[in-house]
Amino acid sequence: MYKLKVKNIKEDLMVVQIGVSCGGDFWSDEDIIAVEEFGYDSFWTGEHIVYHRPILEAVTVITRAAALTKKIKVGPATQILPLRHPTINAKQILSLDVMSGGRVLVTVGVGGDYPREFHACGIPIKERGRRVQESIEIMKKYWTGERFDYDGKIFQLEDVDMLPKPTNPGGPPIWVSGRQDAPMKRAATIADGWNPYMYTADRSEWSFKRVKEFADEAGRILDKNYVFANFIYYALFDDQNEARKWGVKELSYRYDQDFSELVDKYCAYGPPDRIIDYLAKYIEAGCNYLILAPIMPPESRKSHLERFASEVLPELRKISPKIII
Repeated sequence: MYKLKVKNIKEDLMVVQIGVSCGGDFWSDEDIIAVEEFGYDSFWTGEHIVYHRPILEAVTVITRAAALTKKIKVGPATQILPLRHPTINAKQILSLDVMSGGRVLVTVGVGGDYPREFHACGIPIKERGRRVQESIEIMKKYWTGERFDYDGKIFQLEDVDMLPKPTNPGGPPIWVSGRQDAPMKRAATIADGWNPYMYTADRSEWSFKRVKEFADEAGRILDKNYVFANFIYYALFDDQNEARKWGVKELSYRYDQDFSELVDKYCAYGPPDRIIDYLAKYIEAGCNYLILAPIMPPESRKSHLERFASEVLPELRKISPKIII
């Protein structure tokens, strides 16, 4: 059982936020509503446009989730930003932001792990990093509500603006997802958060500090609301062997590769105590937002979400994230 470290518990420190991802799968209305009902902070979805398995488009999914809920945030984790024109993407997200009362979060990445979808969308895969950089800059300019010009290597815009203004000044927060230095620099200089995936707790802490270093080098002071997130899979089963089998099966299917060795490194699995132990390390490393992707039989989603909320969530919320900023 995870032993709570009292030295980490201080009043007025940030409480870790915890969201749930459907991973691009179709969830019933009841399952989505349960995320809010059981006290999670947000609902997320992954996405690909052309992929080796069935997967839904992100903006469509989070729009449905926003319509079914009243309080929780909704967002893509992660939206493959190079595949979209920033003007259309900014308008879609802005519209959802207004209709939901400011409940949208956006995690973006370069993609590239499945080149076929870049070809299908007519996007040169070698341009993906530059496209993400310029798209974030453009979206943020649109969300000011002011007119602007933009002269980039990919996009050139003249005398454009976008109304209505977002619910909150500056528009929905944008977090950058990735695993390399380039996205870390992007997160440090123009984004509102950093969201690595398939990172151990130690590697995550290293990356959080790396982002802080890049921000310092750029002369940017990260404010207290800056997000250091993690995207993590978990399989909650009392039988640890069964949980591991579910993890291997699901992740091998999702990523189209054998996860029989990788599952121990990148998936929290087993009974509640073991999952608490695993996830606590990330919070202690500085993670202040966990995006969790549950692995369970589709017919048992609601009961799994309820059990995690009652047996794991309260323990995680007792742990104050390490201060990186």
